[in-house]
Amino acid sequence: MKRFIKSQLEKRVPMLLNGIRTLRHRRYFRKKFSAFQKSLRNQLFPNGTTIVVQAGPFQGMNYFNEVVWGCISSKWLGSYEAELHPVINQIFQKPYNTVIDVGCAEGYYAVGLALALPNAHVTAFDTDFISRRQLARLAALNHVTDRIEIRTLCHHEDINSLALQKTLVVCDIEGFETELLDPTKSTGLLHSDILVEVHENSPTSRITENLLCDRFRTSHQIDRIPFSDRTSWISANSPALHKSVPPEILIKAADENRGAGFVWLWMESRSN
Repeated sequence: MKRFIKSQLEKRVPMLLNGIRTLRHRRYFRKKFSAFQKSLRNQLFPNGTTIVVQAGPFQGMNYFNEVVWGCISSKWLGSYEAELHPVINQIFQKPYNTVIDVGCAEGYYAVGLALALPNAHVTAFDTDFISRRQLARLAALNHVTDRIEIRTLCHHEDINSLALQKTLVVCDIEGFETELLDPTKSTGLLHSDILVEVHENSPTSRITENLLCDRFRTSHQIDRIPFSDRTSWISANSPALHKSVPPEILIKAADENRGAGFVWLWMESRSN
């Protein structure tokens, strides 16, 4: 019966079901991370110091202390998705006119890329209404509100209407990438660079990865980027972080609570 009710809600009132999920997830993340975030905030940014990203490609970006998807502490440090930092630095050197961020959450990439690519317009999508509100606040904190458009669900038509010039697509949509990233339905993808987090059914599965590689092998140069631990990042960056934060706290703060098997694909369009 529960499965039937859920399927009917998905069909008839999907935004209501997304809202229920949003509130449930926020309760979980608040219970799991709030106390640690409060403690770390006082150590990294004592006496009410403004919160800014401490290292990494988005160093200096203003941030807030709120409950987000997962723990926010790795974003404060700048260690978040450290595997992608070489790619992000490469992106900074490209003359993108358009950034499409699908699954933007509170806006770490949407706002960070808006700051780093001053000539680009960013369109950010997320079905989570709290994330959209947080993105609006983060954009205001960093004075890029005028260059970020916030939308809900991303469709193939959205990509085709937006990806008209030099375009970057950033995609993290919890398994729906196989549905959205289909160049037969979104032809704008063929001349866009794409950075996508791959979500598999199990840590050892590569079904989604292989499917995306097959779709874009001809049109794109594809680099596979696996998840790695944060030991080397902490060793390289801890001297620049606040001296009051002990190593064991930095290790916990940099932990993104990911399991084994996480992979990103960086797909550069050959037409560019």
